[in-house]
Amino acid sequence: MSLASRLVLTVALTAVFSVTLTGYLSHRAAGERVPRAFGVMAGPRGQGAGAAAAAEERSSMAAASRALLAELQRATVQAAGIALLLAVVVGGAVALHTTRPLARVADVTRRYGAGERDLRAPTNGPDEIADLGRVFNDTADRLQAEEDQRRRFTTDVAHELRTPLTVLKSELEAIQDGLMASDPATVTQLLQQVDLLTRLVQDLRLLTLAEAGALTLQRERIDLAGVVGGAARAFGSRAGEAGVRIEVEARPVSADADGDRLHQIVNALLDNALRHAPEASAIRVAVGPRGPDAVIEVLDEGPGIPPTHLQHVFRRLYRTDDARLREAGGSGLGLAIVAAIVALHGGTVEAANRPTGGAHFTVKLPLPDA
Repeated sequence: MSLASRLVLTVALTAVFSVTLTGYLSHRAAGERVPRAFGVMAGPRGQGAGAAAAAEERSSMAAASRALLAELQRATVQAAGIALLLAVVVGGAVALHTTRPLARVADVTRRYGAGERDLRAPTNGPDEIADLGRVFNDTADRLQAEEDQRRRFTTDVAHELRTPLTVLKSELEAIQDGLMASDPATVTQLLQQVDLLTRLVQDLRLLTLAEAGALTLQRERIDLAGVVGGAARAFGSRAGEAGVRIEVEARPVSADADGDRLHQIVNALLDNALRHAPEASAIRVAVGPRGPDAVIEVLDEGPGIPPTHLQHVFRRLYRTDDARLREAGGSGLGLAIVAAIVALHGGTVEAANRPTGGAHFTVKLPLPDA
């Protein structure tokens, strides 16, 4: 039985039951009180004409009370019939008004499941059904966004793989055809392309594990100032070659975290800053407690991040300057890996622009319980 039929039947049965019960109680009360109201009661037995007249009067009143009770009974039956008719009409209208939006949502759901991904459910009708339509639409929008992101990611990965593979293929063909000598310089160039492919595959694997929550963290109490200082020293020679200073401002603070992953976070942020820092500029790295968090900040004096790109910089394979970063050997996954690892630690990472110019990255990790 359909929902509409069940609603109509429920309303009709409720109406009939209510009228019948009310009529029964009314008839029962009237059966006791009407005779008294008419004065129909047993009286003393008398003799003569007076007694006969009294008996005739009581008989007449009893007949009148019975007629009134019968009329009340007929009125009750008529009321039950009218109530049933109104219940069917009103219940049917309510049922149709209620179930029609549900039927539309069900139809949209079936067609969406069959592949019509652009369909959305109507959001009119009763509040609960409108909420159901909005929930469906929100879910469909999220699924569509995830599908679009998956397609973009697949396209980006194919593009990232195609570039070094094309270089490898063209240079190997040139060596095969004798157009290029197989000397150490050529081998070094080929190895650089292989290294780029290797880093890309490793970063993709790491990012996939992190986003799926399958990356195992070996948590322990970590001195963040030591992590930041070690990373700054490791980047010192590379920064010196680029004419960039790395300035560290460290206050004692610890976090319950995976030491290797924290090094990876700081290294990725420093690597990103060095790629954009101009010569004779400074990269400032600060670490310390702030409220309930341990905060790591990396600030550079580069061109900054275009405002339209700020909300996308932690997306996989997203670059604001494709050519320059690809030439520098970046995979475009560093910041996405940072965001994923920070999220696994229960923290947050934000990107902003400095008022004086340059990018400002902030990592917040929860302070350990005392």
